[in-house]
Amino acid sequence: MIVGGGAGRQPMTADQARIAKWNARYAAGGEAPAPLPLLTTAVEGVQPGRALDLACGAGRHALWLAARGWRVAAVDGAATAVELLLARAEQAGCLDRIEPYVADLKAEPPEFGIAEAAYDLIVDCYFLHRPLFSAIRDGVRPGGLFVAALHTPSGDGERGHGYVLAPGELAEAVAGWGWTVLRSAERDSDAADDHGLGVAEIVARRPA
Repeated sequence: MIVGGGAGRQPMTADQARIAKWNARYAAGGEAPAPLPLLTTAVEGVQPGRALDLACGAGRHALWLAARGWRVAAVDGAATAVELLLARAEQAGCLDRIEPYVADLKAEPPEFGIAEAAYDLIVDCYFLHRPLFSAIRDGVRPGGLFVAALHTPSGDGERGHGYVLAPGELAEAVAGWGWTVLRSAERDSDAADDHGLGVAEIVARRPA
């Protein structure tokens, strides 16, 4: 795949092609889906603080949190997605509670760093990059929450794409942190988000 046309143009790297695909998808528009019940249930009754939404897309979770008083650092590699998020945040009257970052979370060296003990909540939905797990663990403040929904293979073992956990992998990883696990489940596909794959879900609280 080539960036633009004409002499002297360089082929896209695999990472650039991946980001370009997401930019094109978000440029096509469409309504942002509703936030996952996993998240809305996890923060019920929790005092709003500072949140980090990894691979935020057009803002389904960042907007929902910001509208309820959370200050949200929203990160995505697709600039088009972040632009949509900011436009929707302005319409919703919560733009002042969004910290936008355009950064490829898979880049090496990292384009976005998760500061230690900086967040009361970190959300990671449908974005798998295993090197982030240790940074997520360190980035949640004592007493804070980690909420994740990540793909697993379908019931027939099909992987669908390359960003799929092994069965039981998410629960095992978080168990090694020594946190209090409030929810841990794996389920078959039941939503458009799942692309026919299974889903591993977890809600865990860092000890205070």
